[in-house]
Amino acid sequence: MVTPVQIRPKADEIYLDCNATTPVLPQIAQAVSHTMEQVFGNPSSSHITGLQARYILDNARRLGREVIGAPRGHLVFTSGATEGIQTAVVSALSYAKQQGATKGKWLLYGATEHKAVPQALAHWNTLLGIEAELKAIPVDKNGLLDLDFIESHVADALMICTMAVNNETGVRQDLPKLEQVIRGQAPQVSWMVDCVQMLGKGDLQLAQTTIDYAPFSGHKLYGPKGIGFLYVRELRPFTPLIIGGGQEQGLRSGTENLPGIAALHTLFELLLDREQQVFKPVSTLQSYREQLLAALREAFPSLELNHALEYSVPTTLNFSVRGVPSRDIMDVFDAANIRVSSGSACSSKVTRSFVLDAMGLADWRSQSAVRLSFGPATEQAVIDAACKRIKEAALALRQSCLLVSDTNEDFDSELDGVVQLRFDAQCCYLIIDRQARELAVIDPIPQLAERIEKLVECQHYRVKAVVTTEQQTKQSPAAMLAQIICASGCDAERDNVGWPLHAQADCQAPYGCEVPTTGCLLVGNRRLYRVGSRQPIYLLSSPIAPEQQAHVDFAFIGEQAAPELLAQAVSEQTLLCGKWDENFAIAEQLAELNNESCGCELVDIAPEEQQSWLSRPETLVVDVREQQEHQVTPLELPAQVISVPLTRLIQFIYDHREDYAQRPIVCLCRSGHRSAVAAKVLSRFGFCNVSHLSGGLTLLS
Repeated sequence: MVTPVQIRPKADEIYLDCNATTPVLPQIAQAVSHTMEQVFGNPSSSHITGLQARYILDNARRLGREVIGAPRGHLVFTSGATEGIQTAVVSALSYAKQQGATKGKWLLYGATEHKAVPQALAHWNTLLGIEAELKAIPVDKNGLLDLDFIESHVADALMICTMAVNNETGVRQDLPKLEQVIRGQAPQVSWMVDCVQMLGKGDLQLAQTTIDYAPFSGHKLYGPKGIGFLYVRELRPFTPLIIGGGQEQGLRSGTENLPGIAALHTLFELLLDREQQVFKPVSTLQSYREQLLAALREAFPSLELNHALEYSVPTTLNFSVRGVPSRDIMDVFDAANIRVSSGSACSSKVTRSFVLDAMGLADWRSQSAVRLSFGPATEQAVIDAACKRIKEAALALRQSCLLVSDTNEDFDSELDGVVQLRFDAQCCYLIIDRQARELAVIDPIPQLAERIEKLVECQHYRVKAVVTTEQQTKQSPAAMLAQIICASGCDAERDNVGWPLHAQADCQAPYGCEVPTTGCLLVGNRRLYRVGSRQPIYLLSSPIAPEQQAHVDFAFIGEQAAPELLAQAVSEQTLLCGKWDENFAIAEQLAELNNESCGCELVDIAPEEQQSWLSRPETLVVDVREQQEHQVTPLELPAQVISVPLTRLIQFIYDHREDYAQRPIVCLCRSGHRSAVAAKVLSRFGFCNVSHLSGGLTLLS
């Protein structure tokens, strides 16, 4: 068997995503292992092995009551917070239905609540035929619930759901104030408080409150996944979600998850031990937060915090950096072995934060939010290492021109030739001549204007043109974007809208082009031609000497897809670059527009053989991560490694499709998604010995 290539040891990981989940503490893992191996009995059995298991179960419940300050009421072990939320909701709504007159009543929940809550309310409201109306309680810019709104609505509510600490921002609600408002208007309304992010971060004395239901989850505080518990206030409505067996005093049937409960047992012991030094005091956690925030502000001078520190627990920082998408920050942090997230881990595919939207923050902050969270068991050494790596990651972003420094740094960007930028399925193209420091923009996208402007400023480019394949006027979005992009680098002698006035009208037409062109524009030593005027296409030549006839290597065709028309302007070898690319084709060939198959089949090899490929000097490893990711974690392999982000794949195809056609190539990235795209594209363009590393760099660690 081939030994996997090592990239970074797991011990080098800095995990700062504890609001999503936490690592299991060694003593908790040991308790789980011991229970599985030695105390494996069924707690319902009457023999000694069963009685030993029963002791762990009962003692864990007793310790749990001490931790949350609940000597009365029920403490029911569950599979986690989601089950606890479901149980609380079905209990409250079943009781409300028994009481009658539910139609037109409110089901209130905080606008920044975890999605498990409103979705559970909607589900059971429909399933039970309650016919109540869900209503989100607004929050202010600090994420605090609108008490006036609650006061005016809660009397007509069947249930109200709030949370103790928000999972995205760490904002902590004032529970005594909430209780005063709620009970002042509705003494009997069912009140659930999501306490998942509160455990271990503050004092809880639930029996001294009128909170009816409080779900908790073990994996948010160094326990395993699949275990949690639910507090239910004494004499409040309860309907079992799972029935059939009578376990948990008939409140939750099914054989108890004893290893998970043993984990909670050890966790509760730690929380109650005044002498323990595993969980740090609040003062230490606040110091950690100050150190991390100082490092972040130094690394990202334009950083904006998305929550006020005075209203937040000290273990969470949620921030945005103007002009830098959260994806770019997360990717470079991940490459630096720092684990963070954008908002809720349960919403990883969402491009903006509904929590920050509810707080009324600007769109750019919602779309660029990054959450950094650590746990109360975090050590000082982790914080020190994190601060150092945050600065290294920011340096990589500056060298990739995603951040513009206020110093005199002049980074030598590797960008040269045709660069494809994307926003969703829409494509924008940059034509860059690195030596001449010249750039042209084709089909600018509003969401990318600031990024392009930073690149122009960072590299001191002179912008030769900002053009579009759509009809353009001085009031069109592309024209306005031209003014933004050109602010620091355009030719002052021309009108910045559309095809430049100084484009040569009499330059020689490209070889093989049978349609008229409207002059040409020099970008370095390449010529850019325009064909048509209402919805033009643009043809780009290869680098040429003066007076030499150009060949068309790239065609920027907008939404034009008629092969018979394009065939008059381009050759079979021309790379066709469209405005829309929903299937990540990156570019197309004329034959493909005619539905003709071309290229090679993608090589499908086993992971063991891929590892073998990586150990051969003749293999070319194409690292399709972004430049900043590659810089933070360069790959040291026996094979040759080159950095070719997807943004530069078009130029790579143009440069190497002849000399690399038969060379063994392995594409790789962080997760395997981008490398799969790259490998498929390369095979279509005639690279006939291409594979990609399924699972990405995770398989190399």
